[in-house]
Amino acid sequence: MAERRYKGHRVYAYIALSRLFAELDLDLASPDLARQLPEASARASGRVSKEEILRAIRSNSHMTEKVLEYLVEEGFATQRKDERGYDLRITPAGVEHLRKYRVFYRELYARELEEHYRYTGPPGWLS
Repeated sequence: MAERRYKGHRVYAYIALSRLFAELDLDLASPDLARQLPEASARASGRVSKEEILRAIRSNSHMTEKVLEYLVEEGFATQRKDERGYDLRITPAGVEHLRKYRVFYRELYARELEEHYRYTGPPGWLS
């Protein structure tokens, strides 16, 4: 039987951060991203739940909690509980981190990402 390799929480954090950014419907490569960010954050009526992050990283709830804890501690995301559950959003610091390190993460985690999306292909928001 093939051994299932464990992926560290940082590759999942990259996937989760990319999913949170996708909710803003912005281009990460846009030269005026900093100017567009406040308006996009204000109009973003959609919410990203813990369940959506769990599905995006395709892992268990323990890993999802670990990833979200890391993103919140680093200031890359906010997590707010309301009557419908948890509302997760990317922060300006998270956007800047993703913008600065996206290519690095994609190269560093190329093998893990390929394995992670082996049967389904990566979602459009991860490109």
